[in-house]
Amino acid sequence: MEISIILPTFNEKNNIFLLVNSIKKYLKKINYEIIIVDDNSLDNTGQECLRKFKKDKSVKVFLNKKRTGFSESIFKGIKNSTKKKIIVMDTDFTHDPILIPKMLRLSSEYNIIIGSRYCAGGYMEDHVHAKLSYFYNLLLKIILKTQVQDNLGGYFCISKSLLNKLPQNRIFYGYGEYFFRLLFYASKINLTILEIPAIYKKRMRGESKSNFVYMFYKYFIEALKLRFRL
Repeated sequence: MEISIILPTFNEKNNIFLLVNSIKKYLKKINYEIIIVDDNSLDNTGQECLRKFKKDKSVKVFLNKKRTGFSESIFKGIKNSTKKKIIVMDTDFTHDPILIPKMLRLSSEYNIIIGSRYCAGGYMEDHVHAKLSYFYNLLLKIILKTQVQDNLGGYFCISKSLLNKLPQNRIFYGYGEYFFRLLFYASKINLTILEIPAIYKKRMRGESKSNFVYMFYKYFIEALKLRFRL
């Protein structure tokens, strides 16, 4: 099994080292690489990662010279990956690395594995965020005519060969809305999608970058454009 784990960072100096160490615990006997793409952090996350992982050949660090955005950082990590499977996850510990082995096992049977908050057994520790996101997911399901329960989670596993069949330039821009675009285009070529229960934890350190009012408005417009090809 080969796996590239993509970690986009912005001001995550207090989380990233702990996260990488935690991820490695679940990758024993697996051929892996961890790819950190820092989006020109203000707290020197990228420079600290370069220093910390300078001698660690399993960790690759890429620095954006100027801020390009969350989705573009993920895309840069994907383009620089070398393994057959890809996992994308957030770097604030909301996505628990404990799911990685299960995702890899199931990826031999399904094309896309999603760590889902809203399938049976999944939930979020941040209850306010959970309710807002849940109702917004219902709206996305109506607009996009999808059966996926969690269209915004962004914790997923897919093979690079299948990802290369998708129109990546139409997917990886903006913020978290890239994920429902990815799922939308995946459904168009009949890729199989499996949601497994995930516990989304509260951010351990630092501040969230999410502006929910702006995000929900932006995502709504993007979903309409996607559905009706506006």
